[in-house]
Amino acid sequence: MSEAEGAVRTVAIVGAGTMGRRIAYGCAAQGVCARLHDVSGAALAEALPAVHLLLEADEERSGLSLAQACSLVETCDDLESCVRDADWVIETVPEDLELKRVVLARIGAAAASTAFIASNTSSLPGSWLAESTGCPARFTNMNFGTPEHLKVEVMGHPGTAPETTGAAKRLLRQLGLVPIVARREIQGYPTNRIWRAIKKEALQLIAGGYLSAEEIDRAWMLDWGTPIGPCGLMDVVGLDVIRDIENVYHEASGDPSDQPPEFLERMIARGECGVKSGKGFYSYPSPAFEREGWLTTPDNRIGS
Repeated sequence: MSEAEGAVRTVAIVGAGTMGRRIAYGCAAQGVCARLHDVSGAALAEALPAVHLLLEADEERSGLSLAQACSLVETCDDLESCVRDADWVIETVPEDLELKRVVLARIGAAAASTAFIASNTSSLPGSWLAESTGCPARFTNMNFGTPEHLKVEVMGHPGTAPETTGAAKRLLRQLGLVPIVARREIQGYPTNRIWRAIKKEALQLIAGGYLSAEEIDRAWMLDWGTPIGPCGLMDVVGLDVIRDIENVYHEASGDPSDQPPEFLERMIARGECGVKSGKGFYSYPSPAFEREGWLTTPDNRIGS
């Protein structure tokens, strides 16, 4: 078996926010070393205990003890030491095209020539980013979800080598995840666009005064039997992240309907960004939709 086909030993993650921590947790839970870097000292300081909490909450996921899993995660003050000798480098910085290009250029310059590079971007096609790495054939997009989600969408760009796509599939299977590989590149990933259509319509319905966030979620949960609705899920992602993603679509299309609604901007300005800030469409911890009876008793709903 060639080196490219062997088990991944180290994954470097550039960006230690919500998604960076989620990926680090997924690696450590499966015995893969994870290194985290962030330009924000505060984010980096918070990352390690946050990953440890995720591992503690799901200790049964792997055959490792909690101490063993936690020992596999480390933080790095500089990007170069983070990515050096890593088998994979995954970029998880905010959804800003120029920022990602700058970060990916630094990654490409510092990573080993044998390393594969991925962006966890939610909406930017790889063809907009690949040349920045200096090794476009070894670059692909991989869109991870929350810690509970098994699906990871993999989307190469026209210059992605088959070897890179194959390596991405092997990495995800090693992490106990299910790769869904796009056959062609499209802005936002194929299946992610389905979610994007749902969240866009939910936001527009709230903005138009047709339904509250709670009513949308209750209807969705009753229809599909899910434990969370679209608005609750947007809280998990982060309403500021949702806004940034919608702005990417709006900038690309120029369609006014793609622009984030004003009420979302006002929520973010008030610091109501979802789970990470303690308030979004719901208050956290213990959001209303988790309360006994909330789903089937509309009078229990909170105001919007």
